Amino acid sequence: MPGADGGRGSLSGKRREVADTKEVARKKILIIDDEEDLCVLAAHALTLERSDLEVISAKDGPSGIQRVQTDRPSVIILDVMMPKMDGFEVCRLLKADPKTRNIPVIMLTASSDPHLNQKAFEAGAAACLTKPYRKVTLVNCVDMALAGLQRSRERSA
Repeated sequence: MPGADGGRGSLSGKRREVADTKEVARKKILIIDDEEDLCVLAAHALTLERSDLEVISAKDGPSGIQRVQTDRPSVIILDVMMPKMDGFEVCRLLKADPKTRNIPVIMLTASSDPHLNQKAFEAGAAACLTKPYRKVTLVNCVDMALAGLQRSRERSA
């Protein structure tokens, strides 16, 4: 015999469980960039394309490293030229730490240095994009980083 809610109580409970599961499935993307406008644009581009992403940000290297430690993002988007600590140093520190070394890093820069990709990869980056970048390119890089992370987790399970 249905309860006072007409038997819908368990369905509501199931909906809540599904909503909770979706919340858990959200992947955090950390953008470390001293230019707030670029953080906002990148966050908008990513969340417009993928509803399962939560984008957080930090304004410089030291605060970015702190956010990585506390928030455990799935992917980091890292500017190269920042005050206090450049992106290469941040990336090297993250890759040297066993707790953060497996987080994919996508580096961004406005630099025209022809050796930039080599420097980014030597620091441990998974990809390097030049500003201005196309929205679809950023989304594709994040998708590839997340897919690589998933494959890595499956192999070690």
